[in-house]
Amino acid sequence: MQHERSRLRGLASLGRALGRPRPLLQLLELAAEEACRILPASSCSVSRTEPDDETVRTIVNAGELGPGEVRWPDAEYYAMPEFERVDIGADAPVVWRWAVDDPEGTPESERELLLSLGKHYSMCAPILVDGRLWGEMWATRTADRPAFDVDDAACLEALLAILSGALSRAEREEALSELAYRDPLTDLLNRRAIDERAHRVFDVPAGEQRAVTAVAVDINGLKAINDRDGHQAGDRLIIAVADALRDAFAQMPDSTVARVGGDEFHVLVCGVPTAEVLRAADRLVGESWRRDPGTALSCGAAGAVLGTGTTLTPSELFAEADRAQYVAKREQRRSTVVAGPDLTATAGPSTRPDAPAP
Repeated sequence: MQHERSRLRGLASLGRALGRPRPLLQLLELAAEEACRILPASSCSVSRTEPDDETVRTIVNAGELGPGEVRWPDAEYYAMPEFERVDIGADAPVVWRWAVDDPEGTPESERELLLSLGKHYSMCAPILVDGRLWGEMWATRTADRPAFDVDDAACLEALLAILSGALSRAEREEALSELAYRDPLTDLLNRRAIDERAHRVFDVPAGEQRAVTAVAVDINGLKAINDRDGHQAGDRLIIAVADALRDAFAQMPDSTVARVGGDEFHVLVCGVPTAEVLRAADRLVGESWRRDPGTALSCGAAGAVLGTGTTLTPSELFAEADRAQYVAKREQRRSTVVAGPDLTATAGPSTRPDAPAP
């Protein structure tokens, strides 16, 4: 009886804790930690379903972790064929209970996983959020503890009901927050988002240095497309350029691409030499001119190395890139113009239609 009262108090405490606004990852970490205490379990993991609904990716591991386990794994995936049999509309979700010494009732893959982690028993249940399969919670116990029983399964069901409501609220709140930072046409970040990102990048710890490059991109001829073919055609061009920008800078992990105006885009790259950023920008610009000179891109860039005593601001760096982009647009350059004291001198050979291409 004391044990059950303790569980009820634990569930009530969890409900209050998850009822407060929290970032999604913090919410999942709290749920996993509390599940270890309330069940009780040696370890507990929360995973999210992949698009196929039969594979899950582990988000957080809590408790006594086994060999190779980390709290926040980068790429920990498991097949969950059991999800095929989950009835989303059922009154209560199914809970699976497995044991190493139950070869008849425990899948071989589960037995191997438990043994590899030094665990003996496991219990798993799907997480259902707003009528859809969201993920799973997986709990384990070592051999010196009792197997999970029906009371443990009921406790897990109650715990997941609380978690489901919290996840539903958190996802709605994050979706609303995300809207404030996204361009609805291209799904790129907007000016507000890249400005906030830039201020974080410019906050360099004492004694460190950080290379940053700002790139300004403009679509030539968008107004003519809108006037001649309609705004839907112009929107398709904007989306195509957004996709091209994503691809161009995808290999630079610390890069941010944003749409900051009708036909204007900004890119901020951190920790990559400016010369490498320029090569990516030049490939993008060159391809646009080869595809259609009437809707080609103009591109300007400005680079800096930030460190102690740097007075340059994000707005000043982007202003330099914009100034270089204006030169590229005016002179119809087919390569990126680099900001400098004399933009014409640093822009490279002219590639106006009336001049020979380099």
